[in-house]
Amino acid sequence: MHATRDPALLTVFHRADDPWSLLLLQALPRLSEIHSVAFRFVTVPLAGPDHVPRPAMLMANGLRDAVDLARHHPLVFPRRPVAPDAGSVALATRMLLAQPDPRSYLDCALALGQALFAGDAAAVADLCKSRALPTPEEADAMLAEAGRAQRRLGHYHSGMILFEGGWYWGIDRLYHLEQALIALGHRRPTGVPGCLPLRDDPELPDVGGPERDADGTAVLRYYCSFRSPYAYIAADRAFALARRYRVRVDPRLIIPMKMAGFAIPAEKAGYFRFDCAREGLRHGVRFGRFTDPFGDGLRRAMAIVPHAMRTGKGEAYILSVMRGVWADGLDTARDDDLARMCGRAGLDPAAAMRHADPSADLGWADRHREELAQHQQYAAPVFVIGDYMTWGQDRLPILERVLDHAVGRR
Repeated sequence: MHATRDPALLTVFHRADDPWSLLLLQALPRLSEIHSVAFRFVTVPLAGPDHVPRPAMLMANGLRDAVDLARHHPLVFPRRPVAPDAGSVALATRMLLAQPDPRSYLDCALALGQALFAGDAAAVADLCKSRALPTPEEADAMLAEAGRAQRRLGHYHSGMILFEGGWYWGIDRLYHLEQALIALGHRRPTGVPGCLPLRDDPELPDVGGPERDADGTAVLRYYCSFRSPYAYIAADRAFALARRYRVRVDPRLIIPMKMAGFAIPAEKAGYFRFDCAREGLRHGVRFGRFTDPFGDGLRRAMAIVPHAMRTGKGEAYILSVMRGVWADGLDTARDDDLARMCGRAGLDPAAAMRHADPSADLGWADRHREELAQHQQYAAPVFVIGDYMTWGQDRLPILERVLDHAVGRR
């Protein structure tokens, strides 16, 4: 469908020291070549601790992930990035708040972002010399109001695009944004398939010496949680990926974030479920009839995991429980539902249910969370092979490239 309407207005929520937000900005010029769009930029602060419980971990993960994404997409990011210092971030933010129009904002934000993540404070200061800036106090007030306005609209994170009431995070949701633009008649007659293709010749990382089984099979650790909808969206594809390559998946269940003491605000949980629904449709994964596995029900389901692993049914059981709680409306707190999940995984329900004790020792799951912390991670899903780690179901295409390079197909 060709563009026949006025340009679509995309509101872009940007933060100067958000690596993912900088990558998103780099994709916008190409997006505007393919679709009839106009941009409105809003500078926002880092969300509070309820929404971002581990800001240092978020930054460490963002830097690592941005380097990885720039290897695989036509994007630019420093190969040895640093977390920007607070003074440079404050100055860059004041400069962004002073920009008079979207074109100036985009050019300025791109230049400032590269300087910030390169740790070049002098370049940041030089870029901020050409315009009168709001005072620090004025900037703080403007940021606070922008953050409140964004939350009233339904979100809290930077690197987000708002269009027609829908939220699209970073480069990972440009696919869904483009589908919305096409459906509403904003596509230009370019013939270009999409705004952010994968590179044909990525510079793939060295995974080092991966952990191996006794028979020499490389091990891919898959840190997951029954309460993570993203882990569910990733699970079947992750196991299928391992079957295509010379690797074995080692699923490492963790206690969910909320049960480990992390707050998950309602707006955050609501967005996750909406986002997983559209990602499920994209990847052919059923999603929607869910019964929140929490508390004793969750502990019962996890207590069966060691038994399922010993009997060779670990993969089938994990997939059955995830599908049960996120697609089938089954409740892990109910004996009949949990027994059904065991039975369809090939376990003897009566034998499996003898392990379904909510007071069972789950120290193994605590150890898995401690392992995650060593990778600067606290949320599932996470994939680790050798020295390489990546986070999120969105990274499975990149992980496949890494596996093909490191261990090869079967």
